[in-house]
Amino acid sequence: MTTLAADAILQAATELLTEAKALDDVTVRKIALRVGTSHTAINYHFGNRDRLLRRVMERTYLRFNADRLTRLQTARFRAHPNHPSVADVLDAFLEPSVRWASDPSTGYRIFRHFDLVYKMSSDTAVSDPNLFEVNVHRQFIEALCRAAPWLTEEETGWRLFAIVGMRHLAINDPVRGQMLAGDLFDLRDPEALLAHLVKAGEALFEQPRAGSVRRLSVKAPRAV
Repeated sequence: MTTLAADAILQAATELLTEAKALDDVTVRKIALRVGTSHTAINYHFGNRDRLLRRVMERTYLRFNADRLTRLQTARFRAHPNHPSVADVLDAFLEPSVRWASDPSTGYRIFRHFDLVYKMSSDTAVSDPNLFEVNVHRQFIEALCRAAPWLTEEETGWRLFAIVGMRHLAINDPVRGQMLAGDLFDLRDPEALLAHLVKAGEALFEQPRAGSVRRLSVKAPRAV
């Protein structure tokens, strides 16, 4: 449980990360000035700037995941007593990413800034990979397995992995997207971009003709 002072520091750091164009713009001094406190208060509550930024990232990621899981649950309610379709599951998975990336007020920049912190830090309290909740992805794999039961769990996981990469490039490398997809790609039109991402992802889950699938023979991934 955080104190009121720690909450104020977290809020100030969140605001600065959301506003900043570069990570170097978010300093302990600026955070302290935003709160009206001292450097030592930040160190007392969080240890250092990067640990503070990790806490900000955790809170942001929890909010982001809650958004995705709420959409997944809504899709389940709509489909009951059946299971939601592949398209509905992918929409729940992808829509928050596209919406957050297209709206600066959502805090999507926090993900980009923390990616630099994560890569550069040698502090295990900052670079611990368990931050990114793989268990949330597992819930989408389970939903996709029900929507496309002709695929194994491992094959479904690989397809979601490909979709994560497609989403990442669409949001973070729009120039390449424009080169490859032309007028079909426009991050300024998030609804159209989402529709194209869902359609491309849905194609990966189409039921193959009998005998046309080569099953994965590698060791199954470790449970998470």
